[in-house]
Amino acid sequence: MSKSADPAIVKEIRRIASDPTRVLPFGTAKWDMVAHRLTTGDVCDKIIEWIDARERVKPVVINKIPQFLEMNAYEMKPRINNILFYIKVMLREAGNVGEQMLLISVHPSH
Repeated sequence: MSKSADPAIVKEIRRIASDPTRVLPFGTAKWDMVAHRLTTGDVCDKIIEWIDARERVKPVVINKIPQFLEMNAYEMKPRINNILFYIKVMLREAGNVGEQMLLISVHPSH
């Protein structure tokens, strides 16, 4: 099993998820969310629940999105409406004025 993300990173993910105005669906994630009738707030709530339950937040490196190649991201697999979802997030400018968390993927797990 892969290791979990650094606890400080997990804390940042949770902190930013608690303010959905700082969380932006990116690319196909926004359309997947619409297809499953999910709001950014819904996804943020599940991220917080996942972290509070001490589930693994898996660190990964983005390898398919040209503008984010080789950047760090984090995966979680919570249940939303009784469906196992795959969520991948990326932090941008964490701890700074313009901080954001991008929702890179939000779709049922395959």
